[in-house]
Amino acid sequence: MRDKDIKILWGRSGNRCAICKLELTPDGTQETLGEMAHIVARSREGPRGNETMSLADRDAYDNLILLCPTHHVQVDKDVGTWSVARLRTTKADHEHWLSEQLSAGGIRVATFDNTVFLAQREAAWMEASRGQVAMVLSLTPLRVSGDTLDTLDKPVIDVLERAFVPDTDSRVTQVNKYRTRPTEFGVVNEDFPNTLHSHGYSIQVFRVGHCEYLCEFGAGVDHMTGIAKERGVNLMGATRVVRFTDIALGAEHGLNWLSEAWGTLLPFNYMTFSIAVTNASLTTLYSREDDWRGGVFGFVVKSPILKYSDVLVRGFDKSALLLQSLQRMVNGYGLTLDRVHDDAGKYMRPERMR
Repeated sequence: MRDKDIKILWGRSGNRCAICKLELTPDGTQETLGEMAHIVARSREGPRGNETMSLADRDAYDNLILLCPTHHVQVDKDVGTWSVARLRTTKADHEHWLSEQLSAGGIRVATFDNTVFLAQREAAWMEASRGQVAMVLSLTPLRVSGDTLDTLDKPVIDVLERAFVPDTDSRVTQVNKYRTRPTEFGVVNEDFPNTLHSHGYSIQVFRVGHCEYLCEFGAGVDHMTGIAKERGVNLMGATRVVRFTDIALGAEHGLNWLSEAWGTLLPFNYMTFSIAVTNASLTTLYSREDDWRGGVFGFVVKSPILKYSDVLVRGFDKSALLLQSLQRMVNGYGLTLDRVHDDAGKYMRPERMR
């Protein structure tokens, strides 16, 4: 689900169930948790799913209706009563009712927006990565407000210290538990060696429920850039070369850790997922060896950051999200990717379209 669609849905619904008008929140008690229901199910096997509609349209605002948990179960159980037409009418009637209530001053609507918080974190990622190319993955509550976690509780520390990060040899290692410490925001396990061109990392759990995973690619970037220059590869103006396998490794293990953190620690049904390559300006992507061109490389990136975000539902398809995330990253370099792994379990490599 796109962040824009989610904000429109909550705003036009007035944070209330379209059927019973119960006031809802994205992170309240079980009774008041707002659920973003699909009018036409996301899959063809789901409730009302046999309608002709693309997957993208099924996740769009027009096909979503905000319901309380009780009525979400009811409309999906009794599809004979709750048809597509009836749900669309119910949604339209509710939005008309809300407009009248707001005009008459009968109700007030609180806004839920994590945009400012995410912009602050993006600036912090750029600073933390020290000018090095880095990958960041994060999960953020739709509403960033009071404390959700005691980040010094043992379960939080245990999840934090089970994270794996890429090292300089394109392998992964488990984080060092002696690098864990409290911060003003929560708790972090991080290691940034004094030498800039290294594989530093920072993994954090915030008391507000935000989690993030950052890993630098400094040593790998230096290695690949040096090889490309030795071979006389035309980098088309790029000054640094990033290995696709480093991006894939960071994305896969970062997503594994975020998935465990959400499932183990966080109470939210919905969260904003973000993935980014920072300090990407004037970089290119190395995919694989190629005798004809000296290797398959991407195009030069001009933007300082490559980013993709989406709103996820608890229990999301991790494999599908990894593929979609990597596709967005390699698309930024002008390449395409069809699958994450080949039949042997190794990373597939991005290709040029022609």
